[in-house]
Amino acid sequence: MKTISTLILSVLLSVACLAQKSESFIQISNSAISIEKAYPNPVKDFVNIEIQANDPGELQMSLYNILGTEVKKWETYYLNSGLQKIQIDLSHFKTGVYILRLTKQGQTKAQVLKKVE
Repeated sequence: MKTISTLILSVLLSVACLAQKSESFIQISNSAISIEKAYPNPVKDFVNIEIQANDPGELQMSLYNILGTEVKKWETYYLNSGLQKIQIDLSHFKTGVYILRLTKQGQTKAQVLKKVE
């Protein structure tokens, strides 16, 4: 599996180098969402998540502990296109490492968050 990942990364880097040398722009991936920023991280009470969305649509958010257990699932959130900022209250969670999972149009992005007192 590691060899396949290395091969794919090599191919993508080669394509990216060719795209930079070319006058035309080549778009390799068309992600439905990307996490631009997550701050502050480490988190005491609230974390701000800046999300870039190509198209409007429904966003599903879940929080997992380090063991992979889902500890919170929020109601589906409607996300407009463009840059969006979401503030999440983590004040009632224990100190530890969590993974915030965002899913939109079948694509999932994750952000590691460290909760401190």
